[in-house]
Amino acid sequence: MLQGAVSASLFAGIVLSNLPEGMSSSSGLRVAGWPLARVMRMWLAVIAASAIAAAAGYLLLDPQTRRTGALVQAFAAGALLAMVADTLLPEAYEVVGVWTGLLVVVGFAGALALDAL
Repeated sequence: MLQGAVSASLFAGIVLSNLPEGMSSSSGLRVAGWPLARVMRMWLAVIAASAIAAAAGYLLLDPQTRRTGALVQAFAAGALLAMVADTLLPEAYEVVGVWTGLLVVVGFAGALALDAL
């Protein structure tokens, strides 16, 4: 999992899944009055921070140990949960209402079930 090169399909999937989200965020910032140059500087800072974090992870974490894989997965899961709690749940509650929490639990249970297969 943590060894070898990144496949072209994985890279394309990451780019294609993040591009609409980045475009949406940029549009919202522009509507909020951010100048285009500031939006571009922000995204360049995100790219630089991501590259530095990826390089640090590659240099500091030993891919031969199972502990490294667990650490990386725990960090990624925490980041996803933080994003869901901060961004998606309030928006979902506006649309779905009180069913939001139950649907989140069903979604996580389904993901765990698929992982167990």
